[in-house]
Amino acid sequence: MKSQHRFQIVVVLIVLVLSLLFAIPSTPLWDKTFGVLTIDEQTAVPETTLAFKDGEDGKSGVIEFTVNRNATIFGTNTNVRPEDVLESVADACRRKFVENGVQAVAVNPDYTKGVAAIRVPNATGAALKQAFDALHLYARLPLDIARIFPRSRITLGLDLKGGIDLVYQIDINSIEKDDNPADACQRSVEIIRNRVDMYGIAEPNIKAQEGNRIRIQLPGVRDPERVKSLIQSTAMLKFHLVIDQALSAAQLEPVDPANELVLFEPGSRTQQGKWYKLKRAPEVTGRDLKYARVAFDEMGVPIVHLEFNPEGAAKFAQVTGAHVNEQLAIVLDNKVHSAPVIQSRITGGMAQITGRFTLEEAQNLAIVLRAGALPASLILLESRVVGPTLGAESIQAGLRAGILGSIMVILYMAMFYKFCGAIADVAVIFNTLIVFATLVFFGGTLTLPGIAGLILSVGMAVDANVIIFERIREEQRSGKTVRATIDSGFDRALACIIDSNVTTLITVAVIYVFGSGPIRGFATTLGIGLVANIFTAIVCVKLWLELIYGRSQAKTISV
Repeated sequence: MKSQHRFQIVVVLIVLVLSLLFAIPSTPLWDKTFGVLTIDEQTAVPETTLAFKDGEDGKSGVIEFTVNRNATIFGTNTNVRPEDVLESVADACRRKFVENGVQAVAVNPDYTKGVAAIRVPNATGAALKQAFDALHLYARLPLDIARIFPRSRITLGLDLKGGIDLVYQIDINSIEKDDNPADACQRSVEIIRNRVDMYGIAEPNIKAQEGNRIRIQLPGVRDPERVKSLIQSTAMLKFHLVIDQALSAAQLEPVDPANELVLFEPGSRTQQGKWYKLKRAPEVTGRDLKYARVAFDEMGVPIVHLEFNPEGAAKFAQVTGAHVNEQLAIVLDNKVHSAPVIQSRITGGMAQITGRFTLEEAQNLAIVLRAGALPASLILLESRVVGPTLGAESIQAGLRAGILGSIMVILYMAMFYKFCGAIADVAVIFNTLIVFATLVFFGGTLTLPGIAGLILSVGMAVDANVIIFERIREEQRSGKTVRATIDSGFDRALACIIDSNVTTLITVAVIYVFGSGPIRGFATTLGIGLVANIFTAIVCVKLWLELIYGRSQAKTISV
């Protein structure tokens, strides 16, 4: 074997292995084999610690999740809290049940014991175990195997998966005077991304655009209004001392605008709303917050439990100690949520927000408080919802087109070019694998136009092989040896293949630069496919022919 062949074999094997490593985690079998939960989540909340019990009421089943506080993730990443991972795993299980049409609700967690739970009505613990296994949340093979693979996965566009497409603009008038609009826009992107991640939306696409705009594409969203509320909330949390309160704002006059402000506390069905005159300067703000989570009071009503950082805890202890028997208003986005009376000095940096929340509202509030306050208000410019049914139909149509086209190509090549046609079929499959893996590696999004670009690149890959095989046929008719036929055929086809692919690449580059959205998706997959085409046609096909016919006694090539 020539040294040139050895080098080419090594290159081809490296490309093949890398392509498989990046492509396999995006296949449907991955979740069934290694679980829907991430490796870190499965390690932090092991399946062996799960408990399936009959509910105390005798009419429901309960799944208890217990966090392993000694998991590696908590030692290597101090920003990850056991409570966060525990809540994420329990909520992922609950959402999976709901997606499958099974009613499941969260149970008040006990974070001191590291336990969270969900309850499913009209079920037993044993039945829940079977239903839970069908969700494929945990791996069926050792996680050490999964660690070999990269954690990146292909991102499906809204036209394939369904979801919501939002465009917001930063309200410049709400930005602080010394703040820069572009910086505020970029910080808003990061905060929104944190909120979306905490909500549990997979594969979000959040980008800042020109004109202080933010584009948010969230695939798989089932409750668009809740997501909008989650994104748009500025989450400006402040604690103000109460000066006075009344049923109408007029009763609180006169007001000193420099030192006082008047805010409203919305009422309920059984209680009228109130107006509060507050000290303008807040005693503690959301910047002093360390953590926020959902809890339940003695009556089972959802509340939001707050934990301050050391600086915030000191401020909170000071203000509560100095103003015993006074009211301290909890203000969120310029609305009073509650104004409890300070009974005594509060140490330990703990507080809670009550406000007649539903569980969903409390979860949203905890998420936005943990993610931080937006530096400016957001103005919704565009909202577009793509139904999951349309996405599913698009996927099926794309798959049918791809499979049918691939079968026709394989049959055509095998029929007209015999053994060489079979080699070309393998090269085309390799080409598609490279394109798919490259999209995963660069974090690209696969859209319906992207699938069209992929199918077109497959056609051009076949075209390159047709040119090569036609040249080989011509050389073989002239009576040359097998080796000379292969060399001459590829030499004559090389210039034509490179010219056609390079000129197409130039066109693709122009489309990508001046196009937008779906057009860019088409250009991306087509461009990657063209580069992969040059590699598979010129390097792989020639190498395989030389290796096969170099050791064969055949005097002609099956083409």
